[in-house]
Amino acid sequence: MADQIAAASQALALVPSTAFSGNDMAAEFALLKSKLASIESTQDRLTSEFSALKEQFTELNTDKGPAIEELEKKLEALKKVVELELTSIYHSQQRLPARLNNSRCTVLNTPLKAPVGADGKPPPNFPATRGEFEHITKERYESILKAYGLPIKGDTDAKREAVRLYVGIPQDGL
Repeated sequence: MADQIAAASQALALVPSTAFSGNDMAAEFALLKSKLASIESTQDRLTSEFSALKEQFTELNTDKGPAIEELEKKLEALKKVVELELTSIYHSQQRLPARLNNSRCTVLNTPLKAPVGADGKPPPNFPATRGEFEHITKERYESILKAYGLPIKGDTDAKREAVRLYVGIPQDGL
């Protein structure tokens, strides 16, 4: 289609262009008439070529060959990835206020806010204060990590640090 548009542009460029002099109206009218005829014939040719292309695309859309089915599968897979990414972005934005609140928790009795997990809900048994967070059990850290879909690796200190980073609690300040 790009080749056809380029060919049409070249055909139009070949039509001589002159400015109106006002002296010979009949000659200028004849020149305009020939230019118009050239443009109309080019439009007719482009219309017929466009119709042929349209017909070819229509045939492709109705032909359910293996390539089309494969393409549809890939499109569905990409659609699911985009939906998951949008959900992830949505939940990330929902976590921001809680993380901002938690970033100011530098005293042990400061209340914490639980960011939402992958399911859109805060994890059960999330610690209420900074002091409680610092002293919960390894199993509780693991359940929080699991609720957020984070890897559960390392000793208690590593798990505490992973949760601390994810929920926005500062390390210093105690």
